[in-house]
Amino acid sequence: MKILWFTTRNMTDLCSTTQSSLGEGLVSRGHQVIFINSDKKGSHAEYSWSHVPIQSQAIRGRKTQVLGKKMRQWLSHFESSDQTVAIVDWGIASCLSPMLKEKAIPWILMDRSPPADTGILGRLQWPMWKKAWKLVRDKNAHSGCVVSSAHVDFVHSRTGTLLENMVILPAGVDVSLFKPGIKNEILTLTYHGRLDRHRGILSLPMLLEKLRQNEIKAKLVLIGEGDAFEGLARMAEDRSDMEVIAPLPSHEVAAKLACSHIGLLPMPKTKVWALASPLKRSEYAASGLLIFGIDHLGHRLREEIQPSWIHLVHQENFHLDGVKWIQSLVPENIQSLSKESRRYAVQNLDWEYSVEKLEHACLSSLT
Repeated sequence: MKILWFTTRNMTDLCSTTQSSLGEGLVSRGHQVIFINSDKKGSHAEYSWSHVPIQSQAIRGRKTQVLGKKMRQWLSHFESSDQTVAIVDWGIASCLSPMLKEKAIPWILMDRSPPADTGILGRLQWPMWKKAWKLVRDKNAHSGCVVSSAHVDFVHSRTGTLLENMVILPAGVDVSLFKPGIKNEILTLTYHGRLDRHRGILSLPMLLEKLRQNEIKAKLVLIGEGDAFEGLARMAEDRSDMEVIAPLPSHEVAAKLACSHIGLLPMPKTKVWALASPLKRSEYAASGLLIFGIDHLGHRLREEIQPSWIHLVHQENFHLDGVKWIQSLVPENIQSLSKESRRYAVQNLDWEYSVEKLEHACLSSLT
C-alpha cells in the first residue's frame, strides 16, 4: 500500500511526534509512506519514509490555503495506483478533496485537534474545520481520525458525522526513548510543549511560588516556545529554581523528563483542551513521572477511576490542591508511583495500538 500523507505540520514542530511515530509505524509494517509538506528538501533524510517538499510562502492566516493549492498542483501530476490511499490534515482537506476524487484516491481525514488559535485566526479556521468533517459525513472521505471519545462526540454534535465513520487514534509514546532515569535531588516539576498563555502556562510559576511559601524545595522546568516564552525567560533569569528552555530534540526532552519527578498539565477546561489526548501525558508516564494537572476529559486516562500517580484538580483550586498533594508525597511514595506510571505506559500507551488502527483504516478505504 502506498500512503500519501498531506500535512500542514513541519517535522520541526513540537507536535510532529504523532505523525513521525505513526509514519514510522506504517513503514515498519511494509507500507510505502510519502510525506508531502513544506519542509526543506533533504530534511527528512533520517526518516524511513519518502518526502515531497512543497515550497510555500504566505502571510499568517493564508499559509494553509496557499500550501493546499500547491499540494493540489503537485497531486494533479501524480500517477496513482489502485493501492494508493491519502491521509489529509483538516486544514487542507477541502482544497485537495476534488483532485483526490478525480484521481480516484480514497482518503482519510486527520484531525489531531480542532482550531486551537484564539482571536480572529481561530474564527477563520472553524469554518474550514467544519467543512473538512462534512466531507467525511457526506462520504467524500472514507473516514476521519480523532484523538479521544470526547473528540468523537464533539465532531458528531457539530457536523453530524456518524460515529462509525470516525477512528480514535490516541497519542502514544516511544517507550524505548522516553524512560525513567536517575532523578534530580531536588523535586523537579516539568512541562514541555507550546508555551502559550491560553494553555495555562502562567499558572506554573505561581505554583512554584506557592510551594516556596510552604517551604517545599522544588524546581520548575519549562521547555518549548510560544507567546509566553520571553516573559517566562525573564522571570527565570535570576532564579536557580526555574529554568526556561527553547525547544529541544526529542532525545533531549526525554533526558530532561527522565530526571524529573512530576509532569504538569495546566491546559484549562476549554472546548479545545477537553477534546485532546496530550502527547506530553504519555511521555510523562513513560518517563516514570507523576502527573499533576487540571481535571477535564482531555487530561484523563481512558479508565473511569484514575490511577494514583495522576492527580487532577478543579481549575480554581489548581495552586491550593497542588501544594497539598505535593506536601503529601514522600520519597518512597514518589518512587513507587513512578514505577506504576512507567508500567502503565508500557502496557497501554505504546504507539503500536494507534499504528494498527490507522493501518486498518487505510486498508479498509481500499476495499
